[in-house]
Amino acid sequence: MKKFSILTGAMLVLLSSCGKFEEINVNPNNPATVPAEMLLPPIIASAASSMNGSGATRAGQFVQHLAWLGGTSEEDGRYNLTGASFREEWNGPMRLIKDVNQLKEIGATTNLPQYVAVGSILKVYILSLMADAYGDIPYDEAGMGNVTGKEFAHYQAQQEVYGLMLKDLESANQQLKTLPAGTTVKRDILFSGSIIRWRKFANSLKVRILMRQSAKIDVKAAVAAIFNNPTEYPVFEGNSDHAALTYNNGTDLYHWFIQNPPADGSGVDFGGNARISDVMVNLLKSKNDPRLTIFAAPTKNSFVAHAADASKPLEYRGQRTGLSNAEQQAAYASTGLNKDDYSVIGKRIRKENRAFLMTYTELMLLKAEAIQRNMGVNGAAADVYLAAVRASLEKWNAVGSASQTETPFISEEQKTAYLAQPIVSLSAANPIQQIAEQLWIDAYLNGFEGWAGWRRLGYPQLVPGPSVLSPIPVRYVYSDNEQNNPNLILWVKENMGDKMPTHNTKVWFQP
Repeated sequence: MKKFSILTGAMLVLLSSCGKFEEINVNPNNPATVPAEMLLPPIIASAASSMNGSGATRAGQFVQHLAWLGGTSEEDGRYNLTGASFREEWNGPMRLIKDVNQLKEIGATTNLPQYVAVGSILKVYILSLMADAYGDIPYDEAGMGNVTGKEFAHYQAQQEVYGLMLKDLESANQQLKTLPAGTTVKRDILFSGSIIRWRKFANSLKVRILMRQSAKIDVKAAVAAIFNNPTEYPVFEGNSDHAALTYNNGTDLYHWFIQNPPADGSGVDFGGNARISDVMVNLLKSKNDPRLTIFAAPTKNSFVAHAADASKPLEYRGQRTGLSNAEQQAAYASTGLNKDDYSVIGKRIRKENRAFLMTYTELMLLKAEAIQRNMGVNGAAADVYLAAVRASLEKWNAVGSASQTETPFISEEQKTAYLAQPIVSLSAANPIQQIAEQLWIDAYLNGFEGWAGWRRLGYPQLVPGPSVLSPIPVRYVYSDNEQNNPNLILWVKENMGDKMPTHNTKVWFQP
C-alpha cells in the first residue's frame, strides 16, 4: 500500500510538471513572434534596393539616365523585352509586401500603432513603384499569397490603387499625429525614429502620387490642402528631412559603391559597359551645370592623358542609347573614338553611401509645378523652383575635409555661379519643360522616378537608337510567372480587351 502511494505521488508530480514543460522548452533565440522593430530595417533596406537596383539599370536606361555600349544589354537598351525580363522586378517587391503586412499585423496586436502607420507608408512607397511601372496591380491582396483563398491576388485599376494609397497615407499621417509625446520608432534606419519625419515622408509622398495622376483627374484642392496647411500636413522642409537611406559601406553596400577602388586613382569602373547617356551629359553641359562632375567621370582616355600631362583637359562625353553592335562600331569608325571616350558613373557616386527614395528637391519642383499650373498653392513658382535647384546642388556638398580630387563636391562658388545664369531661372516661355528637366536630373539613378516624370510631362526629349526593336518602353511587362495568375488573366480579359499589355502599352496616368 505504501509502495502504491509513493508511485501515485510521483505520477501526480510528473503530470503537474507537464503544464510547465512547454514554457521550459521555448528557445529564446527563436521566438514564435518577431518584434515589429526587428522587421523594420530589412524592409527599409529592401525598399531602397527595389528603387536603386532595377530602377537605375532598367528604368534608368529607358529614361536615358544611363546607356550601355552598343550591342550590350540588348534587352534593355534596344527594348527586346518579354515577361521573362521582369521576373524578379515583380517577385521581389511582392515578397517584400508580405513582410510589410506582418509588420503592420504585429504592430496592431502588440498595441504599437507607430509600426502600423510606418508599415502603411512603406507599403505605399513600394507599391507606388510597382503601380507606376506596371499600371494595374494587386493592392488590397498584395503579399497575401500565404493566406488561404488569396494565393492568387486580385487586380485593381491603377486609378483605384492611387486612391487607396492616398487613403493609407492620410490614415498614417493621422495615426502618427495622435501618438503620445515621446513615442519613437525603434531600429529605424531611415529617419532615426523620428515620428515627424515619417509624417513628412507620408505627406510628401502623397504630393508625388497626386501630381502623378494630375493629367487625368483634378487634384488641385488636394495638393493645395497639403502645401497650404503645414501644421496638418507637414512635408519635407530641407535636405535634412528627405527620405535618403544612409548605408554602412563597410557591410551594407550602396548599389554603386566600389569597395576596392582601382589602383589607377580614378575611383570608378572604366571596365564596365555602363555609360552616362548623351542626353544627360549634353543637358548638363548646356547650362554649365556642376552636377556633371558629380554624376560622370572624365573619359578614361582623357583621364590617362591628363595624368601624364596636366595641360591636357579632362573630357566628359555621353553615350547614345540603343545602338546595335554594328552601329557602335560605325560610330567609332566615323568619329575616331572608342569605348574609353565615353564617361562612366562618377567618382562621387562610386563613393556614395546614400540612396535617395524621395528628395526635398523633388517635392519643391512639384510645388513649383503646382503653382505654375494654378492649383491654388501659395508662393511664387520662380522662387520655389530656384530653391529646389539649389537643394539639388546641396546634396553634393564637401565630405569632411576631402578635396575635390578625393571626393568631388559642388562648392559655394559653383552654386552661386550656376544659379546666377539667366538661362537657369524659370522662364515664362517653357516653365513646365524646365521643371520636368530638373526633376529628371535630380532623379539621376532613381530611374523609376525619372521615367515616371518623363512619361507624365514629356521632357527631356529622348532619342532612341536608330534601329531599336520598339519605341521607348512606357511600362514594365508582367513577369512570365505572374502571367499564369488566373486573376490577372481574367483582369486582362475583362479590362484590356483580352490582350496582355506589352512594354509599349501606356499606363493610366500618362496623358
